[in-house]
Amino acid sequence: MKVTIIGPAYPLRGGIAHHVYYLKRELTQRGHSVQVVSFRKLYPKLLFPGSTEFDTSAAKLDAGAIPIISSLSPLTWARAVKTVKAFSPDVILFQWWHSFFAPVIGTLARFLGRTGSSLVLECHNVFPHERSPFDVALLKFASRPIDGFITHSTKDRDDLRPFVNGKQISVCPLPTPTDFAEESDNDRSGRTILFFGTVRKYKGLEILLNALPKVLAQTPCQLIVAGEFYEPVEKYLDLIRANDLERSVTIHNRYIPNEEIAEIFELADVLVLPYLNATQSAVARIALSRGLPVIASNTGGLSETVIENDNGLLFTAGDADELAQQILKYFESGLGPVFTRNIRASGGLRSSSEIVEVLEQVATSGSRGTK
Repeated sequence: MKVTIIGPAYPLRGGIAHHVYYLKRELTQRGHSVQVVSFRKLYPKLLFPGSTEFDTSAAKLDAGAIPIISSLSPLTWARAVKTVKAFSPDVILFQWWHSFFAPVIGTLARFLGRTGSSLVLECHNVFPHERSPFDVALLKFASRPIDGFITHSTKDRDDLRPFVNGKQISVCPLPTPTDFAEESDNDRSGRTILFFGTVRKYKGLEILLNALPKVLAQTPCQLIVAGEFYEPVEKYLDLIRANDLERSVTIHNRYIPNEEIAEIFELADVLVLPYLNATQSAVARIALSRGLPVIASNTGGLSETVIENDNGLLFTAGDADELAQQILKYFESGLGPVFTRNIRASGGLRSSSEIVEVLEQVATSGSRGTK
């Protein structure tokens, strides 16, 4: 089988770039030929709040991508079509995570669909976390030429279903980034909380900072915030000062390179995901692969990953009081070692094999949907 993956890849940074690397590796290990066509420019500077789009890690997850596409340059889209046609794939897998990319994905799909290749859209988010009035129309434009879909949660499947006219949607759990999944003998019996990843409003760090004083009133603990702030950091520093949390919170306001991720997760006794909305989380997958329990909001697909009183705890999204209660329960009941044993007994790793099997089935069937 010949597969083209179209989406962000190294040297671009981020979880989807990592995902593309692991997906190509799994496909290659199973004997398939893989082409990765990536972006040379994802966002115009006006829309990108971070310091750089590029991965500065010494430990590179390089999928050997061809960086052709600029999101706002149709000329580069034409070059991408020519490059993919020359490879003549059986299946083309598009990565979808934000409606901003609907024009380029929808256009590429329309031109490449004429070649006879089957088209699959892998949805990391059906809709962006920060919604706009145009999201539904953009999703429809991008998805109309697509033959089949992959989501990473049943919540995303249900959100997608009304817009795809009965086409096949396969639910495949998000794979684990295995380079960060080293075995750990940490029993997670301490009292260090980790918030990991880019800081954006929907991630709910404000909820965690408002919960922390209620926790500290009953038990000492530390919070590590590791990730680049995509919002003004002063907003959060003011909240830390207002809640008298300076001695209890450590902030690493920067992109965390691959080689430092394992060390940061090793310092923690619980990962907290206080997201206001979510579909799934690669951060949760990393934590569980290392035997690190998770306290997460009960939103989107997080409750499909975090199993209450087994590998973590859940709370109502946006409820700082309930989050504080769950953190106190975790620490005071000694749940860290209990949940860690459960995670290790069940195995925390998920591979890309389920996604690959969907693509193999699509290639075998050779059927095209109605355009």
